[in-house]
Amino acid sequence: MQGLMRNMDSPQMHFAVGMLGAGIIWLLVLLVWPRLWVYWPLVMTAGGLWAEGPDLPLLFKYYPSIPGTRWIGGQRLSETLHNGGWANVFFFHGWIDQSGDGGAVRGWAIALVLYVTWIAILLVYAHWLRAQAA
Repeated sequence: MQGLMRNMDSPQMHFAVGMLGAGIIWLLVLLVWPRLWVYWPLVMTAGGLWAEGPDLPLLFKYYPSIPGTRWIGGQRLSETLHNGGWANVFFFHGWIDQSGDGGAVRGWAIALVLYVTWIAILLVYAHWLRAQAA
C-alpha cells in the first residue's frame, strides 16, 4: 500500500475536502428539498470519491490487466487532470497538491469526524422516529 500512495499527495485530505465541499453544496439543495437530508452522508461520500478523480490514473497503473487501464493509467490523462484548472473541478485537488503539505492525518481526522457526526445524527433521528411511532 505504501508504494501505491507514494505518488499521491494525501488522498485522505482530498477525500475530506471533497466530503466537505459536497456537504456544503448539499446544504443548498436542502434549502429547496429539506426531506432529502437523510442522503447527506451518501452525497458527502460521493464528493470524497469525486475529489480523488485526478489520482485515478495513478491507481490504474497498478492494474494493467483491467481493460482500458492503458488509456486511464496513461501519462497524458494524468497530466490533463492534474495540470491547469481541471484539477480544481475535483474539489480543489490541484490547490491541495500545490500546498506541499500532505495532511494525511488531518484528512483522516476530518473524514472520521464527519462520518461519526452523521452516524450520531442518524441514530438520534431513528430514536426520534421510534418515539413518534410509539
